[in-house]
Amino acid sequence: MGSLFQVMPPLSAEEYAELKADIQARGVMVPIEYDEAGAVLDGHHRLKACQELGLKEWPSVVRLGMDEQAKTLHAIKLNCARRHLTTAGKQAAIQKALQAAPEKSDRQLAKAIGVSHHTVKAQRDELEGTGQIAQLNRTVGADGKERPRQVERKAPEPEPELPMLPARPISIPVAKPGQVAKVAAQAQAVIEQAAPETVAKLAANDINLVQAQREVKEQAREQRREENRVIVQNAAPLADVSARFATIVIDPPWDWGDEGDVDQMGRARPDYATMPYEKLLALPVADKADTDCHLYLWITNRSLPKGFALLEAWGFRYITCLTWVKPHFGLGNYFRGMSEQVLFGVKGSQPLKRKDAGTVFHASRGPGGHSSKPVEFYDFVESCSPGPYLEMFSRTAREDWTAWGEPA
Repeated sequence: MGSLFQVMPPLSAEEYAELKADIQARGVMVPIEYDEAGAVLDGHHRLKACQELGLKEWPSVVRLGMDEQAKTLHAIKLNCARRHLTTAGKQAAIQKALQAAPEKSDRQLAKAIGVSHHTVKAQRDELEGTGQIAQLNRTVGADGKERPRQVERKAPEPEPELPMLPARPISIPVAKPGQVAKVAAQAQAVIEQAAPETVAKLAANDINLVQAQREVKEQAREQRREENRVIVQNAAPLADVSARFATIVIDPPWDWGDEGDVDQMGRARPDYATMPYEKLLALPVADKADTDCHLYLWITNRSLPKGFALLEAWGFRYITCLTWVKPHFGLGNYFRGMSEQVLFGVKGSQPLKRKDAGTVFHASRGPGGHSSKPVEFYDFVESCSPGPYLEMFSRTAREDWTAWGEPA
């Protein structure tokens, strides 16, 4: 299995067994890629499985005219795009790319392997700091020309640490209360009374009043979240909790009878109690949602119309749809299902914590059997949305999450 272009760590025994079983059932779905000399650029595990299964033919692609560096970067890009990598896995892939092409600029290398140039820069700084790659004064840009490497401004000296304050269930505002109130009042007056051209002029000033108002709102949100975290930590069963949650995940126990699909295609009944649509509408989601709240609603492709109605009934506006791409075919009356959706809704005006989150993720099924959701999904939610976190119809306990309504 060893190869110059096998840039990612090998699959686990369980993952390889799943891949081999899938190839035996359906054949090779993604072509194996070679260079002109016959070296494997991508598909080492697929090739091994084909050989062990005694297959004589499989789909393949030959890449011509690529030098060794281009082949390595191509292999890394394919793996970054196809695998659901952990943060550590993506960092390792980027480090391999930097070691293969340290002379390329951060932007050029990021474009070559399909990641953010900010992420490339962070990994470059780490490798240079440990001496694993040389620190360069010049880099090659996307146009092939050499340019001096941009030097980051020296970071200001850190301020001395303040003594620890007694624990309090509120956050400390960054600005002085008088300044916050004054700026917020000015911003509100501008928005409500000023002419559009006046607003444009003020927005161009050094003090952006609209931005100041946003910061004031975010401070209020965080104070409310912290108060709710304290209530949750000290509370008994959820039914008695007066806290409100900034992020809610719901995986409803859908009743197939609502759609006339009971036992069709020989599909197995779930091993938990289901809930009819009318009872889902009556769930106390609105009572558990904070003034500003994110909602992630797991839903099957068939049930999407019901999902939009649930969001509206619970007081959320629909924003977008996230798609979980599964590693294998499922069942279906027409098309074989390979994906499941998560409807994302918002109440109030709570922004995401990050700006680089996509709407598609690849992952294996979770460890809980039928309908079990991938563990990686919860890491993704925590990276995008603030706590406290509530999962309705949770099947497993998770640190820093409150669980409610486990199906029987």
